[in-house]
Formats: sequence, structure tokens, C-alpha cells
Amino acid sequence: MPKVEVVDSVSVDGPKLVEMTPETELELRLEEPSLKIVPLVTYEKMRAIYKVKRTAAAAVFAQTGQGAVLRVEDTIGNPLAGARVVAFTNFRARAGDDGSTDANGEIRLRITPGVTLERIYVYGPARHWGRFERNFTLAAGAALQLEPIELAGELLALRRFRGDLPLTAGDGVVVGIVDTGIDPNHPLLPNISGGANMVLEETKDDPGEIADWGPAAVEGEHGTHVAGIVGARPSDDIDLAGVAPGVTLRSYRVFPHDGGDATNYDIMNAIDRAVQDGCNIINLSLGGGEEDEAIRAAIGSALDSGVLVIAAAGNDGRKPVSHPAALPFCIAVTAMGWTSSFPAASSEAGDVARPYGREDTFVGSFSNFGPQIDLTGPGVGVVSTLPGGGFGAMSGTSMASPALAGYAAYLLGPDATILALNGAEKSTALRDKLFGSATPLGFGRDFEGFGLPG
Repeated sequence: MPKVEVVDSVSVDGPKLVEMTPETELELRLEEPSLKIVPLVTYEKMRAIYKVKRTAAAAVFAQTGQGAVLRVEDTIGNPLAGARVVAFTNFRARAGDDGSTDANGEIRLRITPGVTLERIYVYGPARHWGRFERNFTLAAGAALQLEPIELAGELLALRRFRGDLPLTAGDGVVVGIVDTGIDPNHPLLPNISGGANMVLEETKDDPGEIADWGPAAVEGEHGTHVAGIVGARPSDDIDLAGVAPGVTLRSYRVFPHDGGDATNYDIMNAIDRAVQDGCNIINLSLGGGEEDEAIRAAIGSALDSGVLVIAAAGNDGRKPVSHPAALPFCIAVTAMGWTSSFPAASSEAGDVARPYGREDTFVGSFSNFGPQIDLTGPGVGVVSTLPGGGFGAMSGTSMASPALAGYAAYLLGPDATILALNGAEKSTALRDKLFGSATPLGFGRDFEGFGLPG
């Protein structure tokens, strides 16, 4: 028998993570033709944020310490630290520079002073919108102001979507968030009942790390934002509600503390654990490349256990639906928005694109599309919870997916008939009810599936 080292196992008879050479894999395939051998695949978060892929052209590139300085501030001139700045000298080639502002609200870009940028995106820190500008000149003293997010009176995307749903929506329903972890101390998320750290590299040598399901140390805010979209409960100080505040949330962290991507093995394990823990709905605000047999099997098993799985369609800019959303038994969600739900100069303005629908709606420019799409949901400029007790705006199919997970929880909560079902009949009945609640916005089948629930 070829030598194979078993690193971990989902269960005694379940899938196993192994290490072996290519030669050993070939031997195994020849000896056991029915054995499924799946490579380790990684998945990323489906938050839409532009990235620089190459440095600015030599003609406008500046050495470290010699580039233009940009200041980011609030509307009364106070510096804003932690704003993410993405500056493109050539947007099509994704050439330019990026980084975050310091305590003085400043960032020194590796771009010669005086250069005019084709585009600049500023992604706001907590409690602030971002900023988007075309043909912006990096003149001496260049500064951009970010507007504060005003919860009262604004036509926020999530508020428009949830409408007049009661704050008890989703009562009795458990939603599993497979993501970067959730802040256990956020005042708007008292409905977290626990979870697990599913990152094998962090837990294999220290079983005690399994309880570390809070936010990842690097880029860990994503999971808290996703959780708030599903079920944030407003407080006396912060009037911000998720779609189904009555739900119980569970956190399954699959993204590591070092900011890396999640593996298919950890995600598969998380789905299995969520089913065991009694989750009714699982949200996957993540995606990757080609079809992955391991996650396909895990999602199929979840559906057979009566658990509905909802996933982000991907943020590759009108490319085919990413996996796992592309799987036929997974609910695939695109990201739509309302042009009136964010400031005209915010970073979200750069995501407005065709197709347009009724009532000032559009499909986010980043959103993937295709025949696998089932539904669309609010995914542009969605304001939700952030670690540390705050809130902020994010965009992406990552945001649209949990909005529909929350709506599915709202539909399931009072439905005794569906709750009494078992196995695939239960998940299928909930899926059909979710589809039946949707109304087309006029985007076309490949962009919205059955439409927007509500």
C-alpha cells in the first residue's frame, strides 16, 4: 500500500487530510479507482475592494519617501486613520499604489507629486463612508474628505431591504457564519451562542484553540460585518438592525489569524460542524476558482440534513459565478444596490453599473453573473457591525449573501410546516419559499435569478 500520512480527519469514516507525493497519488489512483482524491484549494472573502496589481509606470513612479502625500479627513478637517487608499495611474492595467492612512490621516504614495490619477478609491474606516474620484491630481496639500455614516434618516441599503420586518424576525432559527470570526463582545450581537475555530493549522497542535472563534487578527472584520447583516440587534445607542435580529448566530472561523485564505478542508469541516450544532442555515461569503469536490460533498450532506446553504456569487467583475455558489444545490446570490443609499461621492459610486432596474437599482460592477444565479440581494454600501463595537460600510456579494440568509431565517421562523420536515425535504421547502418571495427588478435572469426577496 502506498505510504500516506494522515494529518487530520473529519470523522472516523469521513474525509481525511493527507500528505503524499505525486507518485503516491498516482499509485493510489491506480490501486483504488473509486477513491476520491481532492487537492487542497483556497477560498477568499467576497468583499469587493479594488487592488493594485502592479506599480505605477516608470514615468510617474516615485521612490520610497519621495512620493505624493494624500491626507484623508472628516468633513470638519480631523484626520482619519485606517482609511484604505487605492490609487490607480492606469485603471485598466490596475497600476498604481495603495496603503492605509496613518494617525495623521496621511499616506505617502509611490507616485510622483502632481500626477493625475485615473481613479482613486478610499475605503472609509468605521463610521465613515468612502470616497471615489476620477482624474484626481496629487497636488501639494491634496486631501479628500469622508462623510460620516448617519444612521438616522438615511435610506441605508439594509434598512430598505428589511423594510418593516419585526425585530423578532428569525426567532428560533440558528444561522451559521462560516467566515473570519465574529466579535463576541459587540453590543449589537448579543445573540451569538458560540462557535469554533476550524483553522486546522491553528488547532492541530493546541486543541484549546478550537474555542478561538472571534475575529482573525488580520482582516478579521469581515465576519462581524456579515453577522450583523444577518442578525444585528439595535441598541439604545446604535439604531442598526440586521435582517433577522431574532436569530441565534454561530461563528465558524475558517480564515487564519495571518490574513491568509481559507482552505477547502477547513470550510468542509466548518459546514459539517454547523450541521452537527443544529444550524438551520449556513452562510458562505467566500469563493474560489474551479469546482471543489470536498465542499460539494459537504454542502450536499448539509442539504440532506435539512440545512440551507447560501453563498456569494463572486466579485470578479461580470465573470462566471464562482464556487461554491455555482453548485446547483447552493443558493447563489449577486449584489445589487440603490443609487440613493450612499453619498454621490462615496467609494460605492464607483460600483454603479448596468444593468439598471426599477426604483434606482443596479447590479454592482464587481458582481459575477450567469445561469447559476438564484437571487440578488443588497451588496453595495451595506452598513453593518464591525469589531470593537462600531459599524461601517462594505460592498460585495459577501454582503448580499447574508442579507438573504437573514431573510430565509425570517421566512423559516414562523413556518411550523417547514420546521416539522426532515432532511432534504426541509431545505428544499425553505429554498422554494425563499424563491417564491422574490420579485424581479428587471436586471435579467443571469443577473438576479428570481429577483430580490421581500
